[in-house]
Amino acid sequence: MRNDRKIRVLLVAEATGGGVRRHLLDLLDGLDREQFCVALAYGTERADVCFREALPRLTGEGVTLFAIPSLGRSLSPARDLRALSGIVAAVRAFSPDILHCHSAKAGALGRIAAMICRVETVFYTPHAYSFEDPALSTGRQEFYRRIERALSRMATTLTLNVSQGERDCALAAGLDLPGKFRVVYNGIGEAKGMSGRLRPLLGLDPGAVVVGCAARIDAQKDPDTFLQMVQRIAQEKDAPFFVWIGDGPMAGRLRQERDRLGLSSRLLLPGFLPDADELVGELDCYLSTSRYEGMPYAPIEALRAGVPVIATDVIGNREIAVPGQSGCLFPPQDAAAGAALLLSELRQPTISSEGARRLFEERFSLAQMLSEIESLYRQAVERQAAPQPAGTAGR
Repeated sequence: MRNDRKIRVLLVAEATGGGVRRHLLDLLDGLDREQFCVALAYGTERADVCFREALPRLTGEGVTLFAIPSLGRSLSPARDLRALSGIVAAVRAFSPDILHCHSAKAGALGRIAAMICRVETVFYTPHAYSFEDPALSTGRQEFYRRIERALSRMATTLTLNVSQGERDCALAAGLDLPGKFRVVYNGIGEAKGMSGRLRPLLGLDPGAVVVGCAARIDAQKDPDTFLQMVQRIAQEKDAPFFVWIGDGPMAGRLRQERDRLGLSSRLLLPGFLPDADELVGELDCYLSTSRYEGMPYAPIEALRAGVPVIATDVIGNREIAVPGQSGCLFPPQDAAAGAALLLSELRQPTISSEGARRLFEERFSLAQMLSEIESLYRQAVERQAAPQPAGTAGR
């Protein structure tokens, strides 16, 4: 990199909704413009409302955007080849000092593009490894594991894991040497203040007890277990109300099953709400039934408001719902255990609002996340610019 200009960073992402979108926008908005010139190559298939609405603002702030419609989630050799060509074109047009790929699909195609274009500094943030998905066959899990292993060793300067559990998973899978992985927790800024909108929005009394989540309604988040917990708890005299804020491919099925079970007044499904990050702070308890995670944002937003988190015992969740401090854990896909734990916590709380808030302050600050990533970017570029000893090469 020449010393007379800013560090040029090109982010590449297929997933532009939910938590990955939040992470991307925080980076694009938060990186110091005095030090960094930023661009984004992105897939359009999974872009949510918040992402699409942010595009004009990003352009106005000087962010270079490369839309790649062929960059989609599903495997398709012909389409993926077009997406790879689009990423290569973006790399050549922007000439980045750093290519930072996000999630599995962009992580694979982006790192292949980096090899084609000989980008020397490549970062990768998995946002949960795809081979951890329990819905995949053993063979498919191993296939994805081998791809991650090869690309980490051949085309990655540093992997930024969003949780310690995710890093441990990478090392247990033998993806690469320990020094190639660093933990940088997802961070969020302070809330603007609780609006008192949630209960009126749901048509509930001001004193109603409400448990819920804000998440994409898909197999990863396991709405089936969530609904089974609602069904079990609805039989209790002191049953709370439940809410799932969000939309997704399983939303219709969840709504139909809820109605079939006669739970339409107990489980409320308002759909996508743009201020969900604030509304989760008005819950009495946040509930996550995810089958696997990287580091989800919505439960962190709950901690920010001092809301305890009841969550499945999976990577990512374990570092949010810390037993005795900020939350409680139960086995994934175990509705009976989850329901018993939730009822116990509601009836005899063991988690204080102060403990939940304290963990947020210690671990999930947006300023800390940005500072750590900026520092790692600078170090990587400086290391690449330093004279190399004779006979050495590569990452």
